Amino acid sequence: MEVVKYIQSFLINSDLDMYYDKTDTAAVARSSSLIEELGQVEFVFSDKTGTLTCNEMEFRQSSIAGLSYADKVEADKAARDSDDQEGQYTFRQLGEHLKTHPTANVINEFLILLSTCHTVIPETHDDGEIVYQASSPDEGALVKGASVLGYKFHVSATTVMYGVTRRPNSITVNIHGRDLEFQILNVCEFNSTRKRMSAVVRGPDGKIKLYCKGADTVILERLADNNPFVDATLMHLEEYATEGLRTLCVAMREISEDEYARWSAVYDKASTTLVNRATELDKAAEIIEQNLFLLGATAIEDKLQDGVPDTIHTLQEAGIKVWVLTGDRQETAINIGYSAKLLNEEMSLIVCNEESHWETKNFLEKKYRDISGMLNRGDDVE
Repeated sequence: MEVVKYIQSFLINSDLDMYYDKTDTAAVARSSSLIEELGQVEFVFSDKTGTLTCNEMEFRQSSIAGLSYADKVEADKAARDSDDQEGQYTFRQLGEHLKTHPTANVINEFLILLSTCHTVIPETHDDGEIVYQASSPDEGALVKGASVLGYKFHVSATTVMYGVTRRPNSITVNIHGRDLEFQILNVCEFNSTRKRMSAVVRGPDGKIKLYCKGADTVILERLADNNPFVDATLMHLEEYATEGLRTLCVAMREISEDEYARWSAVYDKASTTLVNRATELDKAAEIIEQNLFLLGATAIEDKLQDGVPDTIHTLQEAGIKVWVLTGDRQETAINIGYSAKLLNEEMSLIVCNEESHWETKNFLEKKYRDISGMLNRGDDVE
């Protein structure tokens, strides 16, 4: 039996169908009992980002001031006039709108937000190329997208000798050839509970503004009453999500000197506390992240890795149940499910949006009873 196991391991190691040429990696059987263990697998749980996808984010589309922009626009989707909320404009047209369109100020604030509200560090190579080092690929994609659109977070002449442009309290952004310095007064960092990040920024004009980006669910509930672009932005978010794109909402508000002074005292106290510091900082952020003005939304593409759909289909054919875990919008997750062959058109899609453990349990048990009843009666499951 041990000889058989050894031969099976050798065959796995030598199987060209299991060889991945891009990384020059062959399959490796690390256990002599691998075959028996594989035969016992019933469930496969997989993360989506970086496991099923390439984890290479590309800034593809954006909704700004109720208008949708994209790097490539199909002819049948192109906007027909200067205020077409259902059509799409190209990023080149965005540059033109920044000069003459009534929404130019909103576009400017949108791009400043992408250039300043982040934790990215730029590195300048010997050939002058700027590479953005980001803890999150999404942040890197947004900063790079803003750079392509003329708002370049970069190494300025005064800081090039240190190799960085992010000093402890400032950021340099080149806006269409002009270097402008923005003071970063405070940063309310992202975490899985808050689902958003904010930066309090003093611009070159001396005004203090709060820039905030995050999941649509948390941004939309913190908006002020007078927000003219909500309906159009929601429509665009639905469109982006059905295309499988990762979305974020971006918003801002101007803060008076007096309000900032009062809030800064609360923030400073929270940042120096020794007990429950993270909780106190979240409470401080909650105070300032209110009455926001919605600028729009971003849409980032993260393509599936080669072979993912066929691999998932093969696992399913072998009787293995595949679960994919993701923090994306529901529409995005469903679209990726179809793209990855986790779902197909012949399946009955059951969506569970319950808010508690017991409600979820009751919902699933009811669906199970309904489906079991239909199968017992010989009815088609729809």
